[in-house]
Amino acid sequence: MQLKRRVALGGVQLDSLDNRILITGIDEAAGRETISAVSLGGAPGQRVTNRRRDTLDITVKFAMNIKNSDMSGRSTLLDKVNAWARPGGWLTVGHRSGKRLYVALAQAPGGGDQFNWTNDYTVVFRAYETPFWEDTTAVTDSAEGTSCSGTVTVPGSAETVAEVTVKNLSANPLTTVSLSVNGHTMAFSGLSIATNGTLVIDHERSGGAYFLRAKVGSASVLAKKTGADEFVCQPGNNSWSSTTNVNALVTVSVKGRYL
Repeated sequence: MQLKRRVALGGVQLDSLDNRILITGIDEAAGRETISAVSLGGAPGQRVTNRRRDTLDITVKFAMNIKNSDMSGRSTLLDKVNAWARPGGWLTVGHRSGKRLYVALAQAPGGGDQFNWTNDYTVVFRAYETPFWEDTTAVTDSAEGTSCSGTVTVPGSAETVAEVTVKNLSANPLTTVSLSVNGHTMAFSGLSIATNGTLVIDHERSGGAYFLRAKVGSASVLAKKTGADEFVCQPGNNSWSSTTNVNALVTVSVKGRYL
């Protein structure tokens, strides 16, 4: 039964599995953080040296509108919910329009006393690699030239990372690229990108890992990179610049993240 609360995993709404599923709650926990600090010599207090968010939990509560006269039906529907939850993936909820969270299944709902047909069940999802809500649509800024710059205004309330494309607009090969976003610089040398070819610096999720990649076509060019590991951005205005050996179109894209 579709109510005001909606939750989807990989684009599949939980209440679309069966019209007897009633979503009764969506609980967003506070992010779990690790903070390191050192004492200020002989003075009172401490100085924070590192702050890192580790995980973020979302608990989905639901009931099954199946009377205890159909115990087999209740078990079958619970199995269907577990199959929906098991793969994890992109989680979306109705009250966070335009945002998503990449999660793994942390706790499947147990059967409990299924004779008590009014029971609520809970499934817990946990965000590990990126424990922040993230915009589904990126903000972008572009410029053209051998030396160009701009500003990308990042929404949100948490630091995030930029992705960049560099397209060769000249008749000669693009061989060197230097990019700086919010003070974080990556340089590439020894490239050979033909006219209209593109260097793409983005991210990939594979087997639970989230990592940077740099590709020209299907070929990785990470071995040709020096400098920063990420283009880390903060909410608000973030300046960027690029230098290339030939005329190129540079596009910086950022998805806002939220605590």
